[in-house]
Amino acid sequence: MPDSDHSSNRTLPSGAHRGAAHRLRRAAGTLFGLALVALALWGLHGMLKESSPQDIAAALRALGREQLALALGCLLLAYLALTCYDLLSLRWLGRPQPWRRSAPVTAAAFALGNVSFNAMVVAGGVRYAGLRPLGLAPSEVARMAVFASLGFWLAYATLGGLLFALDPVKPSVRIAGLLLLAPATYLLLSRRPRTLRLRGFEMTTPPLPLCVGQLAAGVTELLAISSVLWLLLPDVPGLNWSHFMQAFLLAIVAGSASQAPGGLGVFDSAFLLLLPKGTDMAQAVAALLAFRVLYYLVPLFLALAGLALRRLMRRRG
Repeated sequence: MPDSDHSSNRTLPSGAHRGAAHRLRRAAGTLFGLALVALALWGLHGMLKESSPQDIAAALRALGREQLALALGCLLLAYLALTCYDLLSLRWLGRPQPWRRSAPVTAAAFALGNVSFNAMVVAGGVRYAGLRPLGLAPSEVARMAVFASLGFWLAYATLGGLLFALDPVKPSVRIAGLLLLAPATYLLLSRRPRTLRLRGFEMTTPPLPLCVGQLAAGVTELLAISSVLWLLLPDVPGLNWSHFMQAFLLAIVAGSASQAPGGLGVFDSAFLLLLPKGTDMAQAVAALLAFRVLYYLVPLFLALAGLALRRLMRRRG
């Protein structure tokens, strides 16, 4: 007994150190994100010195109905594409469900996750709450979250790799064409199921047909999301679709690194910084504001309304 007590006392400091190190890493990540947001907002303020709020408001009012209608159509396409992630991952887990059953949960998960500090955790919680009647375990919901996130970033590597390699916005980014190796390797690995292990988390790769569907859903989602902003932007001299797309992709990385909800401030500053010189900043900022309203706020309000209606129906039932 004395030896056992002495041994357990010896392990306490180690556990305490691990806990303290974990908290320190989380705090450092949060501080780093806040510092990036502050730096981005400061840079955004500098870029907008020659643009007044009245100029931005006028640019917002100048957006045409046809522009907004087409942008809304692309938003709908993006959400239709992302609902395929959970549809496919449920098949992978051996729990196939009709699209009408999984799609509302998926859409709500992304709508709420996109405006949170930890999208995967929030989206995972919404998924678990919505799909719990199916008997899904938390580990299975975690695999669904990984499947969706992996689909998006593989699509990023596919589109980014092609554009950076074939038509780089700057010569220095051509090396990023190597991103194409990621989806190629993933599809090769999926020809035969393999178990991947990372920090105690295990996941067997989905079969090739599901991986192809996962990648197709990601590419469709990313193209549709970017099209929302592309349609809202004014004509910018010297900006073609390829260079716009690369600016959009690079801004996504900056926004993700900040850990701010929706990359607030960081995504916007990075995107504006990558636009050609002479761009009308008031019009560009108006397009970004309209993009944020359409892509973040509209789905958020719809998701909250849907969840409230569902709760009300349950109480009445």
